Amino acid sequence: MSLDHVAPGNDEEEAYLDALSMACDHYDVDAESEYVHFSNPAVRVHYLTAGDGPPLVLLHGLGSTSAVWFPLLDALTDRFTVIAPDRPGRGLSTPTDYRETDLRTFGVEYVVDLLDELGIEETRVVGNSLGGFQALALASDHPDRVKRLCLVGAPAGLSRSVPFGFRLFGVPVVGRWLFDYSEATTVADARRTNRQMNVEDDSALPDCYFGPEIRTEAVPGQRESLWTLLESLGSVRGMAPQFDLRDDLPTGVPTRFVWGTEDYFWKPAVGRPVVGEMGNADMVVLDGYGHVPWLEPGNAAEEATVAFLTADET
Repeated sequence: MSLDHVAPGNDEEEAYLDALSMACDHYDVDAESEYVHFSNPAVRVHYLTAGDGPPLVLLHGLGSTSAVWFPLLDALTDRFTVIAPDRPGRGLSTPTDYRETDLRTFGVEYVVDLLDELGIEETRVVGNSLGGFQALALASDHPDRVKRLCLVGAPAGLSRSVPFGFRLFGVPVVGRWLFDYSEATTVADARRTNRQMNVEDDSALPDCYFGPEIRTEAVPGQRESLWTLLESLGSVRGMAPQFDLRDDLPTGVPTRFVWGTEDYFWKPAVGRPVVGEMGNADMVVLDGYGHVPWLEPGNAAEEATVAFLTADET
């Protein structure tokens, strides 16, 4: 119902926090907006936290922020203390030039630093899309820190292929023009983009859900950070080799994939061989669901996620 936060640094950050507050009100969530600061590399990480219980870390995808998790929070905060960071370069976290940053290393290190700062030795982790890539890498590099791993929506890292429309971002000049042209400045823009890449049906999403997505683009440094990340991901040939995790998958951490049949980026067939290789993993396939399945009407993604995360509770 409310968002408690420290004072923002400028008007654009204040507008982003106001948008978060409106979404909190709609989803009846009591959340706190917090920051941690790390000196190596120099970075500020903003995160939302809500709920009570054992820790649960939520890692968002490429263009979204921690606000993408709002529709799922009500199902989680009665059971867990949820920590949802903005990846550096999104939301209110420090702008980052990913052309000079190894995301495979950096995307794990700042999460580990955040856990250390919060005194969390072990946590459940949920990741979506690029956040799924981070979650898989985290479980591979630090299996002792991850109790359970749930990839909701296709995670990056299991295929170097991407849809043709996404490859266009790798075309010199054309890619930057397309990136600038596709910036969402209105709710209608944001809905259109979400229908193209994230969901099959956006009817369950109120207009206020899209407020943080729109406002983050005006926060100084965030739009350019996103462009540098797109540049580092790959080219017209597909994702760069550093984003292929198939030879470096976690095998000891209990893992669930919750995967929609209509996922824009990768179909469930991409993940099925991985489930077999990981051994301690399963997959729930959701018919008619898209890349961010908890945003679709219905509770199938929520139920599959919560059932897995709470399976070891006694």
